[in-house]
Amino acid sequence: MKQKVKKVETKERIENAALSLFREKGFDRTTVQEITTLAHVAKGTFFNYFPTKESIMHSLAKERLSGVMRHIQQYPQNQLQLSRRIHSYLYFILNDYDQHPTLTIQIWRFVLDDEQLLLSHWREIIQAAIVREELLPDTVVDLWSHIIHSHVSYGIHLYSKEPTRTQLLNRVMTLVDASLSAITAKRSSPKMEKLVILGAGYGGMRVMQRLLPNDLPENVEITLIDRLPYHCLKTEYYALAAGTAADHHLRVAFPEDSRLKITYANVKAVQLEEKSVLLESGESIPYDKLIVGLGCEDKYHGVPGAKEHAYGIQTMGATRKTYEAINNVRPEGVVSIVGGGLSGVELASELRESRPDLTIKLFDRGEIILSAFPRKLSTYVQGWFLEHGVEIINKSNITKVEPDAIYNHDDRIEADAVIWTAGVQPVDVVRNLDVAKDSSGRVELTPQHFLPNNEDVFIVGDCASLPHAPSAQLAEGQAEQIVQMLKLQWKGETLPEQLPKIKLKGVLGSLGKKHGFGLMGERTLLGRVPRVLKSGVLWMYKYHS
Repeated sequence: MKQKVKKVETKERIENAALSLFREKGFDRTTVQEITTLAHVAKGTFFNYFPTKESIMHSLAKERLSGVMRHIQQYPQNQLQLSRRIHSYLYFILNDYDQHPTLTIQIWRFVLDDEQLLLSHWREIIQAAIVREELLPDTVVDLWSHIIHSHVSYGIHLYSKEPTRTQLLNRVMTLVDASLSAITAKRSSPKMEKLVILGAGYGGMRVMQRLLPNDLPENVEITLIDRLPYHCLKTEYYALAAGTAADHHLRVAFPEDSRLKITYANVKAVQLEEKSVLLESGESIPYDKLIVGLGCEDKYHGVPGAKEHAYGIQTMGATRKTYEAINNVRPEGVVSIVGGGLSGVELASELRESRPDLTIKLFDRGEIILSAFPRKLSTYVQGWFLEHGVEIINKSNITKVEPDAIYNHDDRIEADAVIWTAGVQPVDVVRNLDVAKDSSGRVELTPQHFLPNNEDVFIVGDCASLPHAPSAQLAEGQAEQIVQMLKLQWKGETLPEQLPKIKLKGVLGSLGKKHGFGLMGERTLLGRVPRVLKSGVLWMYKYHS
């Protein structure tokens, strides 16, 4: 028994080492010697398990095929139509396409070698659709399994240069759907109620995760409107800007479900009277229920030149530009960061580690940075900066920003780059809504998180006026309660007059890769422990949310 377990572990170790190298160097440029070295096995041991390097790809392909039907079967039969089942099947097989497109397509070609297993899967999916009366009863299963197989194979080959998995599959499914129309039973479908979600931030993602796949009523479909084809880990933007985290490490895939439609667009306006969302393209998207989670943008407090000449980290696009600007700062240059809150502190500390040559100046209006936190915590963080050569300018007042300088109390200070982390405000779409707002421009809500006198429009996240500072935790907690309200509304049940207070677990911040700080209830955490905790929380969110 032990020997059998050891063999399985050795095989997995070789596969994992090979996959890691394939992703890093590419399949063709990876040698067997490199695989054995990384896996800590002899060449003879390698060949006992894999006669050739190509046989590892066959094994990886077989693993995908062995798990894909379990993935499909997690969705109840009545919740995934034929087209979406095929889409979901391919979505699983091409799982790594966004991060490793070339390798994913190479593995797909090895998947094609197991044609009989693929065809058996297509037959099973088609037969299930006939049983559900989705396809005509005289559909020839074997013939159509071969047709789907050929369309899918040709489509993936033809569109293998598409930049994202979503775009690739949209192209492929256009071919598949065109052929399926010939055998699809024509039936009138019941009217679907539309839940539209604006923005795939922490709140929007949590709503989708809680409703899909099993908690969304059969007569409700979701339309997500976002600019990007993935959810972004905004709390880690500071690391992307500093160059210590890769772009793709900050992405999380959207849920996969037949009743989730994704529209990539910029929102121009929310039309409350018409119950529709106006896109910049001019298209109008109707809704029955609407969740607005469009997030925030930098607030410049009327400082001349700040908007034009300072960089930010409030959106993925802005953060990419900030990374490029920092990357282009001359050796021993000067980077000025405005704002001594959590974002400014984490960015300054991460930048200190990634560019030790730079002079980093952190401007803060308070007597000490992180002034909203306990004094012990603020003192520790300010001390860390002094120890690591980051200049803290307390009691600052930025009066002007120029392309190569920043003005503090009207005193000119040269800077190669200025990064703004000194306050946020809701995006202009929310600011333009004709509804009650607080002094910060955030929308005032009922205890149930919808607009007063309009229970069809919910506001989640940074745009909502709540008794806590905006955070990812708060947006997720709010989203949990919004889902509860939606379920009650869909059932026609009475909503509670008050909801439980959203419980926040605390705050964790990083000071580079080895140190950090945190506040858990009344307890202050300093040093390595909060940094490790933050890394664990991030890992759990990415892989188990």
